[in-house]
Amino acid sequence: MLNPDLDIDALARQYAEDDRVRIPNFLDPDFAERVHRACRDDVPYEYICHIDGNNVVIPEQDLKSMSREEQAALNNNLIESAARGVGFFYSGYQMRRAQPTEGDDKLTFLHSLFEFVNSEQMLSLISQISGRKDINSADAHFTRYTSGQYLTRHTDNITAEGRRIAYVMSFTKDWHPDWGGLLHFYESDGAPRDFWVPVFNSLNLFDVRHTHSVSYVTPFARNQRLSLTGWFCG
Repeated sequence: MLNPDLDIDALARQYAEDDRVRIPNFLDPDFAERVHRACRDDVPYEYICHIDGNNVVIPEQDLKSMSREEQAALNNNLIESAARGVGFFYSGYQMRRAQPTEGDDKLTFLHSLFEFVNSEQMLSLISQISGRKDINSADAHFTRYTSGQYLTRHTDNITAEGRRIAYVMSFTKDWHPDWGGLLHFYESDGAPRDFWVPVFNSLNLFDVRHTHSVSYVTPFARNQRLSLTGWFCG
């Protein structure tokens, strides 16, 4: 699965400079293409959002079955929270919430990627790049951002969950920065630092203490922002 030509020493030096690194061409190209197709066609996405102080998962069918008034109330709630810099709204599939049934080859393949990020090979690689020796597991969920979706500014530093390093494994193709969906980084006082544009078959790693966001995806975005995201934990 991994690109055999990764220069681990060079990546470790880059990570050490700022506790973050972008790794292009991370996976074998043919395998990355297969994951892209699965992210686009096979993931049973649900809507994931923040409502009244709670993280909420809404099945797509449930959202479609809402009345116009209910959808408007939900949208207003999301907007009010986002205006205060709180919350998120995107499509996701949380790997720990479900297991594929026997004979479901599509979901079995998706969950095989979850097993891969938890493999000894992957955990060892992340430890080598980050210099952290306390990495022993990974959490993961597929994410899809389309028009009107976003993730407001925050850190992923949740001590109780043992998060050490956040990651975004991108399967997004031909993304234009004007479409939004950018991974923004900020100083501790909230001042903008820089941003990373989604790039197909790249792995973005950063310490969970980094303040970051995913910018609002515009109505004129022509593609989907597809990723496997999560945290390497200790």
